[in-house]
Amino acid sequence: MDYHRRVQQLLEDPAYRTITRDLTDALVRKTTTFIKRSLPGSEANRNLVPQAPVPPRLYGLPKIHKEGAPLRPFVSAIGAPTYNLAKHLTRILAPFVGSCEYHIKNSAEFVKTLQNIHLDNQDILVSFDVISLFTKVPIKDTLLLLQARFDEKSGDLFRHVLTSTYFLYNGKFYEQVEGVPMGSPLSPAIVNFYMEDFEGRARKTAPLRPKYFFGYVDDTFIVWPHGPEALTEFLGHMNSVHPNLQVTMETEKNKRLPFLDILIDRKRDGSLGHQVYRKPTHTDLYLNGRSHHHPAQKRGVISTLVHRATSVSDQEHLEAEIKHLRKTFQQNGYGNREINMALKRAFTNPEDPSFEGTPEVVPETETDSAPSAPPKAVSTEPPPVPTKSDCPVVDVQVLVDVVIHLEA
Repeated sequence: MDYHRRVQQLLEDPAYRTITRDLTDALVRKTTTFIKRSLPGSEANRNLVPQAPVPPRLYGLPKIHKEGAPLRPFVSAIGAPTYNLAKHLTRILAPFVGSCEYHIKNSAEFVKTLQNIHLDNQDILVSFDVISLFTKVPIKDTLLLLQARFDEKSGDLFRHVLTSTYFLYNGKFYEQVEGVPMGSPLSPAIVNFYMEDFEGRARKTAPLRPKYFFGYVDDTFIVWPHGPEALTEFLGHMNSVHPNLQVTMETEKNKRLPFLDILIDRKRDGSLGHQVYRKPTHTDLYLNGRSHHHPAQKRGVISTLVHRATSVSDQEHLEAEIKHLRKTFQQNGYGNREINMALKRAFTNPEDPSFEGTPEVVPETETDSAPSAPPKAVSTEPPPVPTKSDCPVVDVQVLVDVVIHLEA
C-alpha cells in the first residue's frame, strides 16, 4: 500500500534505526527499579509502575496542506512502560516551563499581547519555525539543564524516560536515535523547556536584537526593526546556536503574517489587527450535526469554534467570522437553534443580575437542517464551554451588529 511505503520512507531517516527485539519487558523492569529507588514509600507512586504494558505504536497522518500530502509521524505511547512515569515527570517540570517573559501560553493570550505592540514604518513582521524539532532536540544538553534544577534521583528518572524511544510499526521494532520520544506525555514539556533556553541564548548573543520576540514551542514571532539584510543575518545567527536545530523564516506579505491560528495584519496607525487564520487547504468540515454522536460532543464543536472567534478576532473582524461560522455550521448539518444557543452563551453574561436571557438570533423553523436535543436535556446538562472570564470583552455595539447582520 502507498501508506506503508510512505511510512517506510519516513523510517529511512537517520533519526531512526531498526532494533531486533521487543524492549517492553526490559523497560518494565528498569522503570520499576527506578521508581522504587527514586520514589519510595508512596501509594500514589505505585501507580507509576506500568500495568499490562504494550510497546508504543507508530502511525502517520497526511499533511494535506503540503504538496504531495507527506505523512507526519505520530507515536501512540498510551500503555507504554514509561507512560505513567512520563506524566508524573511532566507535572514536576511544569513550574519550570513558561515563566520567561517571551513565552506564549496560547492564542488568546498572544492576542492580548498584540494589542500592546506598536509598529514603526521600518518594522518587519517575521515568524520562525524549527524544522522537525521533536526529533532534533539535543538530549544531552537538555539533561544538563535538568540537572541544574533537579536532584540526582529525579535526573535519573528524566534520563530514563527521554532515552526510552523504541516503537513498533508493522510488526518490526525501531528506535529513535535523536530527539525526545514521540508520543511521550513528557516530550512537549521538555521541548518547551529546552527551547526557552535556546531562544534566550539566541537573543543574548545576537549582534542586533528584535524589537519584540515571542515563542510558542517551535514557532517564533518577532518584530524586526533593522532592515531586510540584517534580518537575513539574524536568521543565520539563529541557525548557528546549535547544529541540531535549523530554522526557517517567513516574512509578512501584503502587510499580513499568519502565526499559529492567527492572521496578523498591520494597520496604518501602527497597531496590529488579528483574526482567525485558516490554511488554504482548510475544508470547513467538522463533526456532522446529523451524526449519532453524543449531543455534548456536537455542542462542543460549535462552542469551541465560537470561543476561538471571540478570543482571536478583533472587533473589526468578529462579525465576518461569526457569519462564516454560521454558514459553516449549517453546511455541517447543525440547526439554527443549536447555533443560536452557542452564540448567546458566547455573547451574554449569565452572572449579570439583569440577565434574563436574550432573544433568538434567528427564528427557529421546522426546516432547520438538523434535529435539536430536547429542552430538558439542554437545561439539565451544562455544555462544555469556557467561562466568560476566559474571553476578551466584546463591545456591546459589536454584539448588536452581529445579531442584526448574521443572516444578511
